[in-house]
Amino acid sequence: MGFWENFDKNKKLIVAHRGARSIRPENTMSAFKVAIKKSDFIELDVGFTKDGVAVVIHDNTLERTSNVKDFPEFKKPYKVVDYTYKQLKKLDFGSWFLRDDPFGTIKDGTVKKEELESLKRQKIPTLEKVLKLLKKHHFPVNIEIKDAIRTPFDKTAVKKVIDIVEDNVMVNLVLLSSFRHSYMKEAHRINPNIDTAALREKPHHKNLVKHLKSLHVRSYNPSLDIANSDLIKDLSNAGIFVNIFTVNDKEKTKELFDEGAKAVFTDY
Repeated sequence: MGFWENFDKNKKLIVAHRGARSIRPENTMSAFKVAIKKSDFIELDVGFTKDGVAVVIHDNTLERTSNVKDFPEFKKPYKVVDYTYKQLKKLDFGSWFLRDDPFGTIKDGTVKKEELESLKRQKIPTLEKVLKLLKKHHFPVNIEIKDAIRTPFDKTAVKKVIDIVEDNVMVNLVLLSSFRHSYMKEAHRINPNIDTAALREKPHHKNLVKHLKSLHVRSYNPSLDIANSDLIKDLSNAGIFVNIFTVNDKEKTKELFDEGAKAVFTDY
């Protein structure tokens, strides 16, 4: 059994992009807990601390989604990989959402400011901690491995993530993905039982089906900007699932599903 066998083969899937990030701070435990109730599976991002801890965060810097500027020990450019997990635990990864209201959901009343303020201080979660939560709910997850090029973890990132997945007995509930396609080839070599997906936001590779087959991926996750009905049809005919990011419009979601897309990543 692989990742996709967790779902009915005809079901069109809604994926919580970085958790329920329109109503909770992205990639936090609060976002994942809400997303379990509102989606078919969750998408999250993994990077590494200076001491090699796999943490869940989208950016390779801390400035956008934490209060890092409040601490003099942290210096620009505030790279995640420059600090230990113990140091990162000092930071608050929730207050920025209240301050910036990035999706306007506080202003429009979709989420109550008091509800967000009542949350415990949001710390950066480890991949280990998130997987333990999802395993408890038997809930599938797409783990995007961020490109670790020019960091000490470029050669070990994939193995480290797979070790955590295996240790938590989540192989059948995990879809690994990356924009760094060589990572997916490596993932297949390390554990061919873990399903993988190639991410893409630039123009497609020439001979795309051949390229994807060479990576041993079962899925292709293109951005909405480069997805169309012909792409979905061609890949579906080749036995490759097409999952499109980021789709925040209901009519567009229906259109993509009608064209044969398997899943859409959404912030709502």
